[in-house]
Amino acid sequence: MTNPDTIFLDGRLLEMFCAAAEELHFGRAAARMFMSQPPFSQQIKRLEHLVGEQLFVRTTRSVRLTPAGEVMVVRARKLAIDTGLMVRAARQAARGETGSLSIGLTISANCSPLAEALYQYRVAHPQIELNLREMNSSTMEAALRQRSIDIALMRPVPVDSDIATTEVYREPMVLALRRDHPWAGKKRISTEALAEAPLIGYEQAVSPYFRRMIHQLFAGVGRHPRIVQESAVPTNLTLIEAGVGVAIVPLTILRARSDTLTWVPLQDRLKAQAVTVMAMLRSRTNPAVDGFAATLLKTQMKPSSRSKSPERK
Repeated sequence: MTNPDTIFLDGRLLEMFCAAAEELHFGRAAARMFMSQPPFSQQIKRLEHLVGEQLFVRTTRSVRLTPAGEVMVVRARKLAIDTGLMVRAARQAARGETGSLSIGLTISANCSPLAEALYQYRVAHPQIELNLREMNSSTMEAALRQRSIDIALMRPVPVDSDIATTEVYREPMVLALRRDHPWAGKKRISTEALAEAPLIGYEQAVSPYFRRMIHQLFAGVGRHPRIVQESAVPTNLTLIEAGVGVAIVPLTILRARSDTLTWVPLQDRLKAQAVTVMAMLRSRTNPAVDGFAATLLKTQMKPSSRSKSPERK
């Protein structure tokens, strides 16, 4: 059942009313609305009919607001402001300038320049609520499909064609070891020499990308790694500190343990590059995703210019 007190006023009619209330002269108000006075006056009468109350007292010499008109003009101005804010907010949301953005971030990239890029995006887009979720790359594909994250910064694990991926960062893999290790300070280590050392590997279920990379590296020289334990970042750094063995890790991850660990470059460094990709659904609906992607790609992050490697002391 329709409420008898409910009426529908279009924005143009309210704009005319506000013009008349501000000018208190129908001729000037009509000109302001690019109208002639007779049709303008008819619209004001129509408004009064809709409201059911007289809004203006008209004489041959003056126009003034009635008490009802004075109340209505205050509300009409507030409504105009709210309408403008509503339209502005809707346009910003459509352009991806407001709203929220949920990003899955692989654990091993926490110390990379990606983290700084996320900070810079947050500063540049303060109206977007940025939610970061630390995740394993192997679980991000499902999270994208469930839309629990909008975008993934992950290792390049195989995904289906409905997910688009773009490389955003590449850094060298290095040999991480204790500072008192006999190899500390070496200029380079070969894969053949490394095959004799106790190596901390990566679990297939958690870090399939790094596990595959390590085994391909040794297969390239016809050797097998001497894996003494399998883990994942950052636990493998703790295992190195405990003297369990050495590990091949992304260079920037050592920032977290630079006081206790050091690193040695790999001889086959061009074959061991840790890649981070940006992944998103092709059927994405959050407009903030494309804005973030464009910002991230513009940074053109390179290890030589965007990051400072941990020092070897």
